[in-house]
Amino acid sequence: MQKLAPLACALTLFLAACSAPQPSVPALPTPQDTAAPQTGPVDGETATEQETADATAALEALSLNPAPVGAASVRPDGTLLVGGAPMFPMGFYHVSWAAEKSVRVQKRLRDMHAVADLGFNTMNVTMFDPEADLQQFGQLLDAAHGRGMKLFVEDFGDVSINTFKTHPATLGWMIADDCNALISPEELERRHLKTKALDPHHLTYTSMAISFANSHSEFFGRADAVGNQSYPVGPAGYGDSLAVVYPVMQRLVAESARAGTLPIANLQSFRWPGGRYPTPAELNSMTNQAIGAGVKGILYYTYLDNTNDLATYTGLRTELRKLAAETKLLAPVLLNGQRQTLALSGNLGEARATLWTHGGRRYLQVLSLSETQRQSVKITVPGGATTLTPLFAGRAKSLSLKAGAVSGSLTPLTAQWYEVR
Repeated sequence: MQKLAPLACALTLFLAACSAPQPSVPALPTPQDTAAPQTGPVDGETATEQETADATAALEALSLNPAPVGAASVRPDGTLLVGGAPMFPMGFYHVSWAAEKSVRVQKRLRDMHAVADLGFNTMNVTMFDPEADLQQFGQLLDAAHGRGMKLFVEDFGDVSINTFKTHPATLGWMIADDCNALISPEELERRHLKTKALDPHHLTYTSMAISFANSHSEFFGRADAVGNQSYPVGPAGYGDSLAVVYPVMQRLVAESARAGTLPIANLQSFRWPGGRYPTPAELNSMTNQAIGAGVKGILYYTYLDNTNDLATYTGLRTELRKLAAETKLLAPVLLNGQRQTLALSGNLGEARATLWTHGGRRYLQVLSLSETQRQSVKITVPGGATTLTPLFAGRAKSLSLKAGAVSGSLTPLTAQWYEVR
């Protein structure tokens, strides 16, 4: 998978149907791997471990099997099941052929271990050759299984499928990238049916870009899992507001619900040519927007491609580790809980609130979608509330409970989680 779509399309991608290939923009200089500037103020109170201990312990008691084994399928509500157990797939694309040829086998393996070390459980990985790479890719799968990792194999040839379909680390087969731009719905379905005939026990996966103007509904129901690409952080003069992530992921979730498909957010962890990597705050916002919209999995693009390498760029590593750990804790609630979008009032109208109910407990996520302005919000919680407890130590907590309503001030791009009782 290689994202060479033109930057000029970035803004209109989410404002109109920008599915056809566009002319390339002039080449821009590639910046050094330096830390991206922080976005917006970072002031505000943060939660302590003492404050969050009880709520976190309650989530830990719900924890899912971290390394389920068995056939992969999709529950009617869009949840991934592995061996009948729910799983929230979260990890990275890895364009393995982009590494230097002399070391690419070793780098693919080393990067898989690095992704596992960050706390993730899934990768979408390319094969170098559908036959010559069989032995080495098998060794990658063996190592992945030892780390509790699952792999989407970016190949759907007969030889690859028949070789790896019984491997416990195989999650599925990527049968098309950018499907809405490169193939027809009928061709996607043909690949899906052919793959499922060879391997009915793992997923087929495709990815595309949903816009405000077009959800490409004709592609849903023709693969088991669909990824939606949202990459708004571009060079100066290009790109979109980060606030596009929430609505386009809402459309992914809605289309997936109608088709019984697993909705996976493809989120930006790379820099466009001439651009920069997302900041930790931007990465956190994009991730939490996708979760709030209701996705059932996340694959960041990318850990490696021909211009990006997170093995050498370390500016996102701490935030990625936090997001992996927090999502792992939340997974039972995200997959098995009841999600409800709440109405809120505020001075900007650029905030979102979502409530999950699971196991007699309620969990509230509040997001600021503004990149520049502080905003005040007020949220009425259905059924009332008497306590508001922050979930994650070290994260912002600026809201309080007054007369049964949650209210306070949000700094730009903040994402706050609470248990409400």
